[in-house]
Amino acid sequence: MVTGIQQAYDSRAAIVTQMQEITQAAAKEARAMSQEEVSKWEKMEADEAALTRTIQATEKTERFAAEQAARHFQQRDATGQQWTSTATKAPDKSKEESYRDAYTQYLKRGMSSLEPEQRSLLQTRGTSTQVVGTDGLGGFLVPDTWQPEIERLMLDYSGIMQAARIIRTAGGNTLYWPSEDDTTTLAAKTAEAAATVVGDLTFTEKRLDAYKYTSMIKVSEELLQDAAYDIQGEIAAAFAPRFGRIMNQECTLGDGTGDPNGIVTATSAGKTTASATAITLLEVLDLKHSIDPAYRNSPTFGFMFNDAVLLYLKKLVDTTGRPLWTPSFRDGQPDTIDSTRYWINQGMDSTINTASKIMLCGDFSKYIIRIARDMSVTRLNELYAENGLVGFRGVMRFDGELINAGAVKHMVTA
Repeated sequence: MVTGIQQAYDSRAAIVTQMQEITQAAAKEARAMSQEEVSKWEKMEADEAALTRTIQATEKTERFAAEQAARHFQQRDATGQQWTSTATKAPDKSKEESYRDAYTQYLKRGMSSLEPEQRSLLQTRGTSTQVVGTDGLGGFLVPDTWQPEIERLMLDYSGIMQAARIIRTAGGNTLYWPSEDDTTTLAAKTAEAAATVVGDLTFTEKRLDAYKYTSMIKVSEELLQDAAYDIQGEIAAAFAPRFGRIMNQECTLGDGTGDPNGIVTATSAGKTTASATAITLLEVLDLKHSIDPAYRNSPTFGFMFNDAVLLYLKKLVDTTGRPLWTPSFRDGQPDTIDSTRYWINQGMDSTINTASKIMLCGDFSKYIIRIARDMSVTRLNELYAENGLVGFRGVMRFDGELINAGAVKHMVTA
């Protein structure tokens, strides 16, 4: 990690220490924080949150850069495009590079501008006449080199996408996923020469479909004719937040009928709070320990809640003044609640009131988001031509399902 980010970690550590001194002083004296203490604490919390965003953004960018580089070299090796010590010139373009160039030209100038070879290359990944049930869904799939950047931007708007298990399929046909929870089945003591007791695994099936979501942007003809105009960046910047938000909303709160089964909807209650307007430290611990240790030991085990709830949890301390929330001071180590990592999901309840499913806890790898192919984009030449504009329609297909109901549970207020 570069020095600047380590300085951000150090600065955040100093701020957090001051925040803890304020809450611990009030706890030891068994009193509420004074208005002056509250003002100081909130100011420091805002500074801490800003530093946290800087750290997270930097780490996320570095991670995706590494993944994209690895993907590039895998593609290069697969096409045989490798440099050798005796090479005298750069290798011919790979199929992926040719597709990217043809795709960019299609976006900027339309289908009529393409050479026959370029048209043929685009047709191999989807055609403008394909509809539901086929891979393309209209338009053409964005190049493989674009998709990681689009998904990186989507992550900023999708807390569930950060935590869930993502699978990709070549088509959109219904996918049946076996679900099984064997955490309560025991081996049986067996006498010598006696028959073995059979403990069958009981499987159920979860269904993963591919629901279609679309969005539209308009770009002026003049901008598209400008050679310096970055159509790739425009598409990523416009579509990624929109699809990131809808994926987070649907995979968090969807009811599973004609849309994804959202993780809040799919979970059962692990803890009901005593109050309709408050959460206690002990109730957070009860929720955590309502999950079987087999899932608590998973590297993808954690909490999930709205950022407003995180602010509430930051103020919780035990009788000795020890805070429930612990920030990370080292690269690669996440902030924790009771030594357990967490994810922020803005699709969840932001206010603590009656019957709110305010917090999730569990092994989030048991929630699967299925993405059918990559995003596809259609250029619409005629729709806005009267106003000198060209439309671009983005399409993504995905579904979400909790494959093991015991792996994740929610806290609900009274």
